[in-house]
Amino acid sequence: MIQGPDVMFGSLRFLLAYLVILSHLVGTEYVAHFGFYAVRGFFVISGLLMTAALNEVYRFDGTRFWINRALRLLPPYYLVCALTLLAVALAPRQAGEYLKFWRAMPDATGLLINLTVLPLQLPYGSFRFVPPFWSVAIEIDMYLLLFLVMSRQMSFALIALAAGLSFQLACIHNSMNWGLDYFTAPSAVLPFAVGAVLYFARQRDRWIATPLAAACAFAAWIANMVAGGIIFPASYIFGIGYFVDTICFAVVVSGLSGVSVDRFGPLAERIDRTLGEWSYFAFLVHWLAAFLVAATLFDGHWRGWTLFFAVTPVVLVASAALAFLNRMLVEPLRNRVRSLHAQIGPTATVAMLSDALPGVGAATRTTVQ
Repeated sequence: MIQGPDVMFGSLRFLLAYLVILSHLVGTEYVAHFGFYAVRGFFVISGLLMTAALNEVYRFDGTRFWINRALRLLPPYYLVCALTLLAVALAPRQAGEYLKFWRAMPDATGLLINLTVLPLQLPYGSFRFVPPFWSVAIEIDMYLLLFLVMSRQMSFALIALAAGLSFQLACIHNSMNWGLDYFTAPSAVLPFAVGAVLYFARQRDRWIATPLAAACAFAAWIANMVAGGIIFPASYIFGIGYFVDTICFAVVVSGLSGVSVDRFGPLAERIDRTLGEWSYFAFLVHWLAAFLVAATLFDGHWRGWTLFFAVTPVVLVASAALAFLNRMLVEPLRNRVRSLHAQIGPTATVAMLSDALPGVGAATRTTVQ
């Protein structure tokens, strides 16, 4: 079984979220793929933890599962949408210079596209409150696939893995547009299936990476990401390197699924849990936070390392505030939904970690003008 709420995924998820933020705000071609690779990692973690949640918490009770997914993803998103609308309305010229998605106020169709979320994965409309939220739309697609097929049993997860791998190999072999290999729902099948397979492999005691293997895989994952664009060309970054990223990260996730953070003491446990809680909120708020910092302090210098470092404390404070509001207003509702019509035992309590996942999949479409 997955190790309880103390599984050491919080810090890792926060690292992934900050790689996405870095790839957006620095604005250089070199760091763009950091975000692409981080999103892949988010999807692997989500595949594992959502499979755990469906099997151990919700028992494939669709009503409880989907209500809790909506409560997790939508209230903070709608709050950030409202704050973004206010910022764009107050400073329309600067907003348009900062981000192409904010060059005009949304019309009724644009509002509907953003508020219903799922159309964000399609090229409709020109306004985006949270530009990378298209990835959450794709993640919802994957939740449906997990619920209906992948999370039911190992054989279904393996079939999905084969299908996802075939799709991505076909994209690379036929030199298809990178957008098809990254920004579409079929492209997410492989990492989500990898996560589901990792869950079933651990449950059946078939395979789990050792801590040493996970540590080596993490080092290889970092090296593969950093080497792209310095040692390896773009063809590697968007080809073989993409698969190396997935394989290495799968080993990392497998190893961490058996490591409980409480072995490092209560302080480490609290830090890990807090960072994991903040990861989704950092993903939601970073574009808005960077706009406010750039417009206030940098006189229209909209991208760069200086902006990235300057906005970091603002993102952390905003994430802490959103997490506080979420704990006070939303989590009590979610806890009630979890317990409806189900007796939550120790195994189910363990899998509740999955509900702390960001809709993150947090993603990183190239939004730099």
